[in-house]
Amino acid sequence: MIPDLLLALLGVSGDVFVPDVDADGAETLVVAKDLDFIQPHERQRLNSLATLGASYAAIDRMARREQLSVSVSTSKTSLYRRALAIGLTEVLGSYEAKILKLEQDVLRRGVAGGTIGEIESTLSDERIMLPMLCSNYSDVFRAGSEVSGGDVVRCARETWLRCGHPATRAACEALYWKVNQVMMQQLVGWCAYGKLVDPNDEFFVRAVDPDGSMTKDGEEDDGSKIWHERYKVALERLPPGVELAAAESVSFIGRSVRILTHRSGDLGASSSFDAEEFAKRATVMIRGLAATGGFDPREFESVIERMRSDVAETLGRVLLNDSGLVAHLDNMCGFYFLGKGDLYSTFFDEASSLLSLAPKPGSATRDLSVPFSQAMMLAHQENDGNFSSSFRLVYTSALTQSMEKVSTDTPTAAFAPRVNVPDYDAWDGIGLECSVQWPMGIFFTADALDRYKTIFKYLFRLRRVQYDLQQVWVLLRRSDLTRTLQLRHSMNLLIENWRAYIQVDVIEPEFQKLLQTISSSSDFNQCTRAHRQYLAAVMAHSFLDVGSIMTIFEDIFALAREIFSTCSQYSSGQGLPADWEDRLSYLSRQFEKNSQELLTNLRAYVIEVPTLRTFLLRMSFNDHFENGSEGVNLTATQFDGLEM
Repeated sequence: MIPDLLLALLGVSGDVFVPDVDADGAETLVVAKDLDFIQPHERQRLNSLATLGASYAAIDRMARREQLSVSVSTSKTSLYRRALAIGLTEVLGSYEAKILKLEQDVLRRGVAGGTIGEIESTLSDERIMLPMLCSNYSDVFRAGSEVSGGDVVRCARETWLRCGHPATRAACEALYWKVNQVMMQQLVGWCAYGKLVDPNDEFFVRAVDPDGSMTKDGEEDDGSKIWHERYKVALERLPPGVELAAAESVSFIGRSVRILTHRSGDLGASSSFDAEEFAKRATVMIRGLAATGGFDPREFESVIERMRSDVAETLGRVLLNDSGLVAHLDNMCGFYFLGKGDLYSTFFDEASSLLSLAPKPGSATRDLSVPFSQAMMLAHQENDGNFSSSFRLVYTSALTQSMEKVSTDTPTAAFAPRVNVPDYDAWDGIGLECSVQWPMGIFFTADALDRYKTIFKYLFRLRRVQYDLQQVWVLLRRSDLTRTLQLRHSMNLLIENWRAYIQVDVIEPEFQKLLQTISSSSDFNQCTRAHRQYLAAVMAHSFLDVGSIMTIFEDIFALAREIFSTCSQYSSGQGLPADWEDRLSYLSRQFEKNSQELLTNLRAYVIEVPTLRTFLLRMSFNDHFENGSEGVNLTATQFDGLEM
């Protein structure tokens, strides 16, 4: 009967041990009921041992089916499930070796060899281990199971942590280590070579298109698609022990390697990056991590951070030295923040006739390109590199802007700062587009470009208001409309000082702070963080997110627009409206009211924004606004003796 028992321990039925179904409906082996020479207590011991054989057979079927599915591909395969199946096969191999040893002992001893007690003693560990492995991993290998990736790792880890029996715990730890090796191999491919080794879509870094579909790399102009849109961290795939910050660092390393080794046009791969040497270092670090007996999250994060800092420093050097980051920033500041004042002064002179007409949505962008190109030629005759050709003015109608706003509303947009650029006239749709060169798309993100465009629209409209007020002076300087010129002077004083505050007191110091940070560090992450802080500070100190202040400026813009339109009609011989004196008094009172409200609102931010003190001093150095609305009237009396 001992040979039959040894076969039953391997899941093979016969005359003594026959198939049966237990209370849970699982297949098992029991001693045949017609064998009446076996005592009840012996039958119980034999059935207990036969249950071990049923667990062995179930695990063997699961492991074989999983390994067979890889070649047949009848269902969704998984590298992690396959690794677990291989690990279970190794566990069964040690169990089979013990059975073989028992069989050899039986054959060597003859009839007197082998007892049930000896078999129970030899397989004492397996009697606990195999049933537990069978029950815990049956759901993972169930037919049609979609368990994969991090879920397999999580199941292996939880099984290991729940084990108290030493031999079972050691086996479960070996299985946990086995499935972690798949992740380590994927880390080598991604972090060392920038390649996703993920045929079954299981790694926590996945390649996607903006619409969510799987994609492959293609040639990109600026690197933004590879950097920002193509590779994402899938939260639901994070294995236990891997925090989101570490996963983002892993994603950063692989994307950096792709950028540094990517070839775009005539640029080629970066000469400052030794891809082969970095791959060797990264492979050694990851394999050293994989060689440990278990998975230590702290050691994993330490290794990832060392690789991240290494590649971040290299990427920063490439941007600073090979790609000219400082030159790009200088041009972005010059074009978007109107630092190139001569360019825009020339543009307004060239486009004055065009801007005096209503825009034609179908051809407005083309119409703007002519005076802008002329201004570029007149204001930048010296060689400015290839950067200037990357900028162009575009016009977007109000309907298109509203449609784009609706189409870009996302859940994350609710957390973005609410900006309100004050309107001026029908040409408010003018914006500045920039063609970012490779690989600057990884630095000038879509969010950063949106901020640049928003600040440009605000400064551009301020510059337009100032230009139109200057044109009023040109049109009326030889006329006797003294009160109109006094009001124009007050408006121009406010607009000019506010624009000077933004460009001189806000943008320039923040830009110098950004350059200092970049010059003192070559770490890419620190540079991008400083750039985000720079844009956030400019927007915050310009008060674009303060609706009350922007509403006041919109009212002032409307007053300036009315004065400019009326004076343009007057200069063309149409004459002033009959009620212009009354209308002028109303405009003066409104401007006084708006000016006082503006300064009152700004005083509330002096502690938060100390640079406001300079603007407030320039605007109210004689404490005029301290007297309130009943004080001296700025436009009506302060300049009565002013000779025009």
